[in-house]
Amino acid sequence: MNTTTIRRPLFALAAVLLASSLAACGSNARARTGYIPRSVKMTEVNDMTQEWRGGARIADFASVTVAEVSTPNTGAYGDISEEKLAEVRTALQKALSEELAQLKPSGAAGRTLVVRAAITAIKPNNPLLNVAPQTQILKRGYGYASCEIYATDGATGDVVAAFMQTADTQRLSTEKYSDIGTAERAAKDWAKSFRELVAR
Repeated sequence: MNTTTIRRPLFALAAVLLASSLAACGSNARARTGYIPRSVKMTEVNDMTQEWRGGARIADFASVTVAEVSTPNTGAYGDISEEKLAEVRTALQKALSEELAQLKPSGAAGRTLVVRAAITAIKPNNPLLNVAPQTQILKRGYGYASCEIYATDGATGDVVAAFMQTADTQRLSTEKYSDIGTAERAAKDWAKSFRELVAR
């Protein structure tokens, strides 16, 4: 048996193992925590996203308010300090406020859409493992961040819209060089997606 004959199956095996490893690292979707009321029947959009939209429209409301963002799940944020968790909460609060300001509600005076959001889990990135290409192959330094966001009619408490998503660290980005980089980037994406959901 010559060298070429031996190498081919070895290369094929290596490719299969690599593909399996990458696939395993690429799906970090988190289960629903209960922050969104259980009565809301979420619909799966894709492996990482679920949403629900009720009958009320933004035109039915006179204003939109964003409640203080929370990180309610003790032990779900790795070794991230409280100071950095506060930074992520602020990032999502700011992003939601800016995105939802674009909606310009024009409904009956006194009717308010109340938005509540929680960052339900963060696996921090490990920047030291994300510097060299060879250490990124298995994405061992990559993390993720998850959220649950919903809006209610301030007068009745009825849920108007709900959204949850897990965001994985993106390979072609600078977010992987910060432990909370994925969560900070995701905050902007979540806010935009929620604004689009509410605007339907």
